[in-house]
Amino acid sequence: MTAPTLTSALAVPFLFTSLGAGADLTVVFAAGPSPVGVTVATNYYWMQLASSSNEFIRAVEAAINSAMVGAGRAEVFTLTMGADSRVTISATGTFTMTLGVPLLLMGFTTQPLNVTTATATNPPQHFATFIQRVSADWTPKTAVAGGENLAGVGYGVYVGTYREEDDIAFGFIPRDATQRTSLAVNQTPWQPAYGVTLGNHAGLWSCRDILAEAGGEVCHAALGNFQTLLTSTTATYDNVTLPFSEIASPRKDRQREGWDAYFVWTVRLIRQSTQTGTRA
Repeated sequence: MTAPTLTSALAVPFLFTSLGAGADLTVVFAAGPSPVGVTVATNYYWMQLASSSNEFIRAVEAAINSAMVGAGRAEVFTLTMGADSRVTISATGTFTMTLGVPLLLMGFTTQPLNVTTATATNPPQHFATFIQRVSADWTPKTAVAGGENLAGVGYGVYVGTYREEDDIAFGFIPRDATQRTSLAVNQTPWQPAYGVTLGNHAGLWSCRDILAEAGGEVCHAALGNFQTLLTSTTATYDNVTLPFSEIASPRKDRQREGWDAYFVWTVRLIRQSTQTGTRA
């Protein structure tokens, strides 16, 4: 059975801190200048859903290729997120790469060893994907003090500004990492493996990890157009925040009563004054 198509995604910003010049990744070749050290700039990044300067996967790709040129090598590396949200590293020559922090963040759990192509075991950290989204679309919210008198005449004060909100129900979320594996699906599970520190652990991440780190952050949401945003630099994602009330008390229900395979997570997203962005 083919896994359902991922249609939506949520990316939370994170700070990557470089270990120093040439220390973030090491690429080894059988001949020629080798090893080659790679430096990924310290910065705040998002996975996939961000402009080129703040999108981590492209930043790592650029850092690797810059290091190749600096070492006098001709190999060109390409890093892409696939339809299943896993990252693939491809090169024009055979390479070995250390399992450094950038690879761990992108979902790799094993070292690429004497290959031209390597695909991560898991989707990236700080990133969640979904296959079902039910919502009423963006709705304006504002502050008004007023009412109507007995004659039906209205009175009051309107502040003149508003924000947009949407209650979104993301459905068919596997209960945990183990259930996700048994169901052979690609969407993010509700919770990770038991015993890990939410928002700070290796391996497969979950919706609860996203909640653990989303407070007060501007997240980027692909709502229904995730597959388009895998390649497009003109399609838009939404700039959103998750209210702290949603983080403190998440709204999670069974997809169907008595069925523990899938759950629905309903969350209120608030769109920012700069409503959208692109991957340009």
